[in-house]
Amino acid sequence: MLQKKFVKRTNTTNFESSRWRMIFTNEQIKAPNIMIIDDEKNNLWTFPRRVALEMSDEKWLDLVQISYDPVKMLSTVRLTDYGKYMYQKWKDEKEQKKKQKPRELKELKLNYWIWDNDLQLKIRKASEFLKEKNNVKISIKLRWRENIYASKAVEKLMKIKESLSDCWKAQYETPKRETHWYSIILFSK
Repeated sequence: MLQKKFVKRTNTTNFESSRWRMIFTNEQIKAPNIMIIDDEKNNLWTFPRRVALEMSDEKWLDLVQISYDPVKMLSTVRLTDYGKYMYQKWKDEKEQKKKQKPRELKELKLNYWIWDNDLQLKIRKASEFLKEKNNVKISIKLRWRENIYASKAVEKLMKIKESLSDCWKAQYETPKRETHWYSIILFSK
């Protein structure tokens, strides 16, 4: 005989998150005094809990707690439809995520034998990236016999690090050694 495994399923929609599950509504609000704000953000006044619950029942709306002041024992609530309130909150959060620009990691690749004027060009480009609030990885690849010039590669990277000292924070004090690479990551301030 086969045994069935029961999985506990939760009824959550895509706009509910763990942060929103702690929003108190109607009977869950235990504060003795409740300040009611309507959908147009007008302050209707402060009422005792029982009167506020009766008002919400009369208007067929929900009381959604926005904040609670434990010193005054006063809860600020919004008189609105709970479903519409949660949907609007989800839409607002989605809009905020769209407006946020993620930081990117820009990479500049060099050779250990780069000339000084070319190096200054790379430094200028890296400072532009850092001013745009992007992180910059500067790396030098050493091939085969070029590994004997590792000190020159480290010296070039330290020169870049010192010249960009006004607009960055470094991941490590000295360049990091990878298999055939030396690299340093600079984070914008």
